[in-house]
Amino acid sequence: MPAARRDAFIDLDAYDRLCETAEEGERLEYIDGRVFRMMVGGSTAHHALTRRLDGLVAERLAPGGPCASFRETMRLEAGTARFYPDVFVSCRGDIAPDPDTRSVASATVIIEVLSPSTEAYDRGRKWLAYQALPDLRHFVLVAQDQRRIEAYHREGAGWRYELLQAPDAVLRLDAVAVHLRLDAIYAVVPMLATASDDRPFSVPFGPAQVAGIAGLKGLDVSGAIEKLLTEMDAEECAAAVAALVGLADLPPEESWRAVLPQRLHRGLDEALRGML
Repeated sequence: MPAARRDAFIDLDAYDRLCETAEEGERLEYIDGRVFRMMVGGSTAHHALTRRLDGLVAERLAPGGPCASFRETMRLEAGTARFYPDVFVSCRGDIAPDPDTRSVASATVIIEVLSPSTEAYDRGRKWLAYQALPDLRHFVLVAQDQRRIEAYHREGAGWRYELLQAPDAVLRLDAVAVHLRLDAIYAVVPMLATASDDRPFSVPFGPAQVAGIAGLKGLDVSGAIEKLLTEMDAEECAAAVAALVGLADLPPEESWRAVLPQRLHRGLDEALRGML
């Protein structure tokens, strides 16, 4: 998790002043009045993948079209939040090269290369904030320690989750007419360039993280439901998070039924009755 600065719960003007005095290589992100300190770069694999993804996307965007790609030094405005995605595509159509331009207020595609210190942040609070972007159509998480890409594609009022690991897998960003083979993406990481990797993957989520994200989604995590969450294993927690971030506007009981595994539905019914 990125470190939150002590200047907690500040307004956007104060955040902008902090950015003006930020150290070289430091990125300050802003969510719900709090500032999070990020660092540009990271591991050599992270740097190589970020540069590679930006290059592949940029060269496939329609020449002269409305879309442009940006890397981690360009700020993205998502409502009142401010972020520095590793790679993103904006199709606003009126972004001209300008040395004074420091931020963009629209994104159609966002790509984050995962790091151990920021993975939970990227998957949780940050992804929830990204969903407020009306133009966003694809959100992509790229692993740097194995050939694994996860993508969320907007479909109607919700999101479809996709896991890509196969040697011939293709990441399809249809909203910008860009298709990327995993082989092409991972060619810059020698140890992952040719090996297929179908190992089960782990994500840093447990019952507490599921409860926290459910709370951010506006769901009531009562004592009875919280107890049900503690009965979930790591794989079920990962599935629950994927379900939570893709939830459309459903009644709470339907939302919990979509999030909790089938084996806990009887306990859910009892918990919901107790909440009435």
